[in-house]
Amino acid sequence: MKLRAFLFAALAGFVLFLTAGDSAGAAPKLGYTRIATAREPTALVSPPGYPRMLFVTERAGFVRVIANGRKLKQPLLDLTSKVGSSNIERGLIGLAFAPDFRTSGRFYVDYTAKNGNSIVAGYRTVPGQPTRLARGGGRLVIQIPRVNNKGNHNGGHLAFRGNLLYIAVGDGFDPGDAPDHARNLNSLRGKILRIDPRPDQGTGKPYRIPAGNPFVGLPGRDEIFAYGLRNPFTFSFFNSGGEAMMSIADVGQLRYEELNVLPFAEARGANFGWKGFEGFEPYNCGESLCPNGADPVVATGLKWPQLVYSHDEGCAIVGGLKISDPKLTAVRGRIIYGDFCSGRIRTALPHSPTIVDDRPIGFSLPARHGVTLLNGFGVDGLKRLYAFSHLGGIYRLIQR
Repeated sequence: MKLRAFLFAALAGFVLFLTAGDSAGAAPKLGYTRIATAREPTALVSPPGYPRMLFVTERAGFVRVIANGRKLKQPLLDLTSKVGSSNIERGLIGLAFAPDFRTSGRFYVDYTAKNGNSIVAGYRTVPGQPTRLARGGGRLVIQIPRVNNKGNHNGGHLAFRGNLLYIAVGDGFDPGDAPDHARNLNSLRGKILRIDPRPDQGTGKPYRIPAGNPFVGLPGRDEIFAYGLRNPFTFSFFNSGGEAMMSIADVGQLRYEELNVLPFAEARGANFGWKGFEGFEPYNCGESLCPNGADPVVATGLKWPQLVYSHDEGCAIVGGLKISDPKLTAVRGRIIYGDFCSGRIRTALPHSPTIVDDRPIGFSLPARHGVTLLNGFGVDGLKRLYAFSHLGGIYRLIQR
């Protein structure tokens, strides 16, 4: 056991290069270098105006700072007194910086409270001092009640597109979304939400509803941007061929994982099918969950995933980012995704109606006791790509 620990530590401290092809020199070599460690990292973000800085969330409730390649001893934010992280799907999960962060200092976090509710809260740093938290504490933006005591499927990813904040929210139930929240337009569970997180001075509400949201003036909650999702752990925005795109990695139930990549305009108001469908197949809830038989399956009007893999190959999909690092020429322009359980990392080219040229990247992150526990990917302000593990390692992907 001591030998294994020694070999793991030695491996994690060096750059690993592996070829994607079978013959030497057949393809550029891709690998990674460890830049830092964190305790159960869940998100990695570079704030606008500070392209070389990284902020990393730790599941227990810390927001850590990596500046000039060094992790600072003092966290930017300590939410451990508020965060409930007893379950692996709970904790401090999401982090997003406002586009005007350099002048406003505004940033937002998504976490599971100790009572199981999902919370989005806003904080500020001192303008021009991104590692110094402003006085005054945080501000509750939105609170979504837990569904049951298990408190699973919280989603939690946050990202800005323009001045609007997008929020991933899981169905909150396990297993099977028995209350059918994901398809219920009066529930905020199982959705991607879109809000302007600044307070509404006219109504006194802690956030504003964008007029262009798909259900404004129609039946359903005005905050909803897309629905029919089980546990959208990560999502991202990018451009492809001049078209705005959106990618959503939705964690499956018992059989399939799915990656949805589609034009942004089509994502607005889209129904991604859960719990009627898991991947491309009708959801098989089984006798224990559906003793009276499954609900009737309605397949009309759904947005189908571009990529699906079975639980023979993993159990929880992460990622879906477009690779934009100009130095990663071998994979630039491709979508990168991976799996928490199997640790595999793959890239693919988005192509309608299904993803094409799906292939392994050629390496895995360091394992401990035979597992990698890949937790996600992130990008800094220089477009450099990172992967991070639940085991603690934060790695930058490289090519020579």
